[in-house]
Amino acid sequence: MMIKRLTSPLAAVMSATILAGCANFPTAIQHGGNPFTQPFTYEEAQGLQASGTDFKSALIKEYQALATKEGVVWSDWFDSDFFARKAIKISEADGIIGPEDPANWRFTTEELTQFAESRQQLLAALNEGVGDFPMEAAKAQASFDCWVEEEEEGWQNDEIAKCKDQFAAALKVLQGVIAEKPTAELDMAKLYTVFFDFDSAEITSVGRLVLQALVEDWGKEAVTFELTGHTDSAGSKSYNEKLSLRRAQAVKSFVAGMSVAESKMTTAGVGETSLAVPTADGVREAKNRRVVIEVK
Repeated sequence: MMIKRLTSPLAAVMSATILAGCANFPTAIQHGGNPFTQPFTYEEAQGLQASGTDFKSALIKEYQALATKEGVVWSDWFDSDFFARKAIKISEADGIIGPEDPANWRFTTEELTQFAESRQQLLAALNEGVGDFPMEAAKAQASFDCWVEEEEEGWQNDEIAKCKDQFAAALKVLQGVIAEKPTAELDMAKLYTVFFDFDSAEITSVGRLVLQALVEDWGKEAVTFELTGHTDSAGSKSYNEKLSLRRAQAVKSFVAGMSVAESKMTTAGVGETSLAVPTADGVREAKNRRVVIEVK
């Protein structure tokens, strides 16, 4: 016999007392939290301050939010306690406390298969991203744990889907920023970036200075220039693809006007598919409106 959601800590105590004689009732739920300790762990977790690494601080905030959602919003003090205790454990640990292993939860072998690949991808991304992208890494890990908790609970299909979708989106963002990270072998002196005003392909006064420096550095060398235009996420994808290409072509025309052969330049527009600063759809972000020139 199993009761997963209780309306309050008091109700949790009463239910546990009533069912104490039932042999199948788990008096200490391994991963669902403990309603007897909830008033203490929740308050302690909410009082935690940012400490340690940026990833650790971001992770604590994510689990604080999950504890609040489960307890205050849903009155699910079992799982509120679980997330609160995990926040406390993270704050006290010297190392990194990773995402949940679904094998330790109440899933059948068949149910576990849906998590296997996702968790493997998450661990790989965390291994590369916790240092450079702590906010994105924390969001991905906490979203995964949210999915595990809701899936095990198994009755709020909309919440299961919401947590699963949030995890997929967070993992995609984390993998994206990792992929964009320059490798150690990349010569940053061969990269130049020109930024643009919103919904514009006109080169600004600052952009002209960047391109003048580019030509001074490389204009007479036996090199080629790869110009890639980008946009932020405001506007439709099809429009942004065209705008990003117009930006790359504007840079090409300006550089050609300084006696650099057009045959040395290639242009491409990738729209909003490679954001320098990850954002939600429809967000105006100046650092994403750019043309990146790579000297090869």
